[in-house]
Amino acid sequence: MKDSSATSSDFDQPIRVNFISLGCAKNLVDTEKMLATLAEGGLGLVGPDDPADVTIINTCSFIESARQEAFETIDEVIELKHTGQTGCIVVTGCLAQQWAEKLKVRLPEIDAVVGLSGRAQIDRIVKELVQHPEKTANDRVFVDSFRGPVQQDRGRLRITDPGWAYLRVSEGCNQGCTFCTIPAIRGPFRSKDPDEILAEAAELISDGVLEINLIGQETTGYGYDINYPDGLAGLLTRINDLPGLEWLRVLYAHPASLTDSLIATMADCAKVLPYIDLPLQHINDRLLKLMNRHINRAQTETLIQKLRDRIKNLTLRTTLIVGFPSETDQEFQELLDFVKATRFEALGAFPYSPEAGTAAARLNNHLPDDLKQQRLDELMLAQQQIAFEQADVLVGQSLPCLLCRELSDYEIDQLNLDDQLSWFAARHRGQAPEMDSLCYLAAEDPVEPDKIVPAAITSRDDYDLLGNIQID
Repeated sequence: MKDSSATSSDFDQPIRVNFISLGCAKNLVDTEKMLATLAEGGLGLVGPDDPADVTIINTCSFIESARQEAFETIDEVIELKHTGQTGCIVVTGCLAQQWAEKLKVRLPEIDAVVGLSGRAQIDRIVKELVQHPEKTANDRVFVDSFRGPVQQDRGRLRITDPGWAYLRVSEGCNQGCTFCTIPAIRGPFRSKDPDEILAEAAELISDGVLEINLIGQETTGYGYDINYPDGLAGLLTRINDLPGLEWLRVLYAHPASLTDSLIATMADCAKVLPYIDLPLQHINDRLLKLMNRHINRAQTETLIQKLRDRIKNLTLRTTLIVGFPSETDQEFQELLDFVKATRFEALGAFPYSPEAGTAAARLNNHLPDDLKQQRLDELMLAQQQIAFEQADVLVGQSLPCLLCRELSDYEIDQLNLDDQLSWFAARHRGQAPEMDSLCYLAAEDPVEPDKIVPAAITSRDDYDLLGNIQID
């Protein structure tokens, strides 16, 4: 990668950069780190409607729908380039890492392709684009193997609500699920140094963060690769002791590596929320084996029972795949019956997407898209009823809620809320950011966001809850 010697003093005014972030929480952390790098390098960050010298698109490539979103976004930015609303286009993230050569051929309007390891040099790459526009796209592919140590994420320019943040504890994955491209894109499993994680957590707390959400491709595998004997349980205990933190949430827990000691730690640590995101993918033994999930139905049911017995008021979220190659009507019905019986507090699902280079893509008996969609609709309709019933149970209760932000007049109007009151988007402990439902809370008296307050839940609106902030 070429290191440009350009500095902010080389230009009459700061280079204007528009940044578009797509994909998961891990991508968002990369975005926040790149935004900080750009700002520290003297570049000016502008909004989506402002003219820009450079537009950066941080992409996802996990499944076909994510790639489709990325290509649609790139096409939209190319149109802005044609109209002069933006200058150069930089594509980074997982799509850049996985499809660098294809991007170069398919979309010659892209001026630079930057892989995951190029995150720290994003300001230099942008400056060189502006300083040397005569170079071709072939000179602007910055993609190396992403296999080194986990990059440190301190000093981010956060774009989430001030009261909460993501904290990445690991990178990559070794589980070897046959449907997944993550190891090919982000490499093998690597744990971040525990002292670095503690330093990052302390930095976030000093910046006003009350809720930390731990993320990684498989958070429950934390520590085994660096001989950290206490694993994620030990890390949770150390973060739990940090002053100023209120809530600590565990996301992306692989069921095969969720140990009894970790369950006990989650139950015993006061700041660790009774919430766990446990992607199961399926329940049928044959399909679990085809997926290489390292767990079977009996073990899964035992694990769920342990979690619910040990952790009081647990919110259990899962993710499922429907339409995996060769999934029969009976096997889908088994999954549907399991969901109805288990009554997950939150559930996401998606139709199987064949990913090039994965073992599952080479299996026989791939199902037609319309059948996969039919099964997805049936599953989510069943879960909707469960979610509505569980939300109804919360009506009439008082729940501690994190006030994330005050709603705009436009949002109040769109939600048909009382425009004589101030309204806040909030979350109770059983609602993870960006993937679960919300609480919309009214306040008669002035109140500042980014606080955890008691709220009286008065009604349900589909998946969301309505209520009133209770402040003496």
